[in-house]
This record gives sequence, structure tokens and C-alpha cells, in this order.
Amino acid sequence: MGETRRVVGIKGNRQVLFDIAEVIVAEAVGRAVWLRTDLGRFRCATDGIDKIDDKYASCGFVRVHRSYLVNLNRVREVTRKDGGELELTVANYGWVVPVSRRRAKFVTEALGL
Repeated sequence: MGETRRVVGIKGNRQVLFDIAEVIVAEAVGRAVWLRTDLGRFRCATDGIDKIDDKYASCGFVRVHRSYLVNLNRVREVTRKDGGELELTVANYGWVVPVSRRRAKFVTEALGL
């Protein structure tokens, strides 16, 4: 059947279908997952960031923190912080996403740095 490239975002009574490439960041807040897209912030129809991670890892998403998945194609800037932590700034919006120390090496390698 092939790889799933769509994800459903919910806002109010609307269900919006996104190609996974349109999603910039997925953020876990409890069991809920919030998608940041070019059209704004939507609650993901699928609960649990682990499910999203498993489903979309092959589409360019990387788990950078226990609460965040980032579309590496949308990363604009990497900032090194004291203590080995990193921050990623995503293109067009200036959103800053933390990278855990444990995942920093993997993320920099995935970005080709």
C-alpha cells in the first residue's frame, strides 16, 4: 500500500488533511500532539508522539526531545547552548525547538553538521 504521507489535524469542528511535508513541528502536550504547520497550530487526530514518530520517521522527521518531532527539511538554524544542548530554529517562523543533550549528536549528524 505504500508509505502514509497524510496526517489529520483538528481545529474546532474541522478536520484538515495535510501532506506530512507541510508539518513543521509536532509537539506532545500530555497524550495530545499538536502540529505546527504553515496554516497554524492543529491538534493531531492521532494521540501519542511515539505513534507519530514511528509513522513519519521515514518522511524526514526526527525526535529531538521527548516532547518534539521536527521536520529536518524546515530547520533554518542551529544554536549551541551551554551544557551541550542545542536549539533548532525553524524556517519562516522563528520557532525555537529544544534538542535534548542525549539526542544532540544524532540531530547534528542528521542535519549533516
